[in-house]
Amino acid sequence: MKIIIQITIIILIFFLIHNKTLYIKTHEEIKNMNVRKLILKLKAFSKYRQPKYLLFSDFYGSRFCSDINAYTLFEYYLKNNIKEAYYIINKNSDLYRSLRKENKTDNLILINTRENIYEKLFNYILNSRIIIQSYVFLDFHYIINNITYLKYLYINHGITYFKNDFIASELIYLNEDKRNIITSSPYEYNIFIKKFNYSDKYIYQAGIARYDKYKEMKINSNEKKCILVSFTYRSYNSSYFEISLYKKNIIRLLNDYSLVTFLENENINLIYIPHHNELYLKKKYNQKNFHYAKIAGQIKLTKYIKKCSLLITDISSVSFAFMFQYKPVLFYLLDYNDTININEKKSIDPNNKLYFGNIFLEQDALIKRIKYFVKKNFKINKKLKRNYKSVFYYRKNICRRISNIIEKILIT
Repeated sequence: MKIIIQITIIILIFFLIHNKTLYIKTHEEIKNMNVRKLILKLKAFSKYRQPKYLLFSDFYGSRFCSDINAYTLFEYYLKNNIKEAYYIINKNSDLYRSLRKENKTDNLILINTRENIYEKLFNYILNSRIIIQSYVFLDFHYIINNITYLKYLYINHGITYFKNDFIASELIYLNEDKRNIITSSPYEYNIFIKKFNYSDKYIYQAGIARYDKYKEMKINSNEKKCILVSFTYRSYNSSYFEISLYKKNIIRLLNDYSLVTFLENENINLIYIPHHNELYLKKKYNQKNFHYAKIAGQIKLTKYIKKCSLLITDISSVSFAFMFQYKPVLFYLLDYNDTININEKKSIDPNNKLYFGNIFLEQDALIKRIKYFVKKNFKINKKLKRNYKSVFYYRKNICRRISNIIEKILIT
């Protein structure tokens, strides 16, 4: 054991001497010491590399977010008996607790954000064939850029139409030859090509993996119909949250007497799922504060995307999951007129054509439209259905298409 440790130290010293420029560069740019150590260690042990793993991850930095895009693709690989597929997950997350109850813990890499996760991931990253993420975060771009043998694919956690500046900012830090990106349609494809000048060599069209799940899920038709309310909170400022127009208008909407009495008479449930950023701020809505609406956790999001007949949102990518199922979506830009935090407006464009006319800045007009779709039994007209259809390039076998793209990336 002592001999092995001594050899390892000699290799690292040799590497540092002959790679001083790289070390200085990473030291200046990367604040996380554990990331710097991992990059040096991955390079030092590269000759012992035995590539075999496919690594998947969603938003494992948070215990609240239950985005299942990468997990859906990971499941697809396991079902097809690809035993080298592994999924990185926060062991304190709601998603992990749910999987543990269902006895679905095979090939999970359990991490805790309080520990040095990079040390735990060293062997997997060293021997990975490709890393597949629905988010770019936790200094991964530094690791991917500095390790030439690493292949990478960004599969999106949601369509970028309403937040393309935010998505591009995640990817801008990656070297161009590492920007393998999955898009949903020609429209989204052109955002990266024309707006951000990304190379079309690394951009592929297939769709959002988790959309395959909505076709497979079975819902009890005898249960009450429901409307889902799911907004996107875009700020991590805890003190601002309490006085924000965002919070004020959510409470105002969910307690609106006209809306609540109407839905109660129509025997329709109103479900509110707070955004994971709100949970991150440790902000909770007390169920007692709502006369009729029911609060559900992020872990139930997929269930209610399938079950609910209508969505009320602002710029959440959940909207496209409803469009994919030809369900009506009402866009309520509830904090657009906020005079305190004007930076919020940077994420909102009320003229975006993908709202398809169902956009509201005022609550009264929104409620009127909700009642309209309830009376129509949530059916959309042919024109709106055509508009929804134009958003998606593929509607079937999305996981299989992405897996084919992964194989293409691996042989290049």
